[in-house]
This record gives sequence, structure tokens and C-alpha cells, in this order.
Amino acid sequence: MSDAAQMVMERLIEAVEVIAATGKGDGPRSVLAAWPDYRRKLTRRRRTYPPRTISRAEEAITWFSLVEDHDARRALQFEVMCKAGAGVFSKVCEKYGWKRSTVTSRNRVVLARIARSVTRDTGPV
Repeated sequence: MSDAAQMVMERLIEAVEVIAATGKGDGPRSVLAAWPDYRRKLTRRRRTYPPRTISRAEEAITWFSLVEDHDARRALQFEVMCKAGAGVFSKVCEKYGWKRSTVTSRNRVVLARIARSVTRDTGPV
């Protein structure tokens, strides 16, 4: 994988990790947040990031929209999420009937395209 494509992959992984760690707590947990002891536990577990890191994550997550092919975008998203620690990519491939090596090589091509597009529009990644 080229250096630029590798940088795009690293930024996407970072973005998924940051967004997962700082996401809104809506849903059933937000109901429990009214309990003082629960709120203390939540703040100890929740990781905080500086605003610059959150901005970088928000920027990188928009790069998925540069992939016009829905299936290619979905395959890349699954790989990125798995590398961020949310699963095992080979199991995802098995579930969808994809050949892992083929999907991985296609994702490298997609990452290279994203890298070209991003560096052309904004300078180095």
C-alpha cells in the first residue's frame, strides 16, 4: 500500500475510534445518566480528546462519501471498523460471502483514490 493510502487508512481508523469514544450517549444509557452514581462511572470510562483530534476525525469520516460505489464504500467501512477494534474482518467477509483477499485489494485501490482526491483538494493528508 502506498504511503498516502496508508495515511488515509490510519486517519479513518482514528476517526472511527474517536467518534466511538466520544459519541452521544443517547438511548437507554441517557436515561440512567440522571442517576448521580452512574454519571460518575460514565465520566471515568469515557475518553476525552482535544478539539483538534475531534475535528480531524470529523473530517476523515467524510472521506467515505468520496467513494461513489455503495458496495466498495461499505466494504471499506467494514474493514476500517474492524481495524478500529469493532470486529474481525475475515468474519465479516465470510458473512457477506466476500473473498477477503479480493475485498482487501479492492479497498487498497479505493484508499489510493481517496488519498489522491484528498491531497489534491486539501494538500497532504
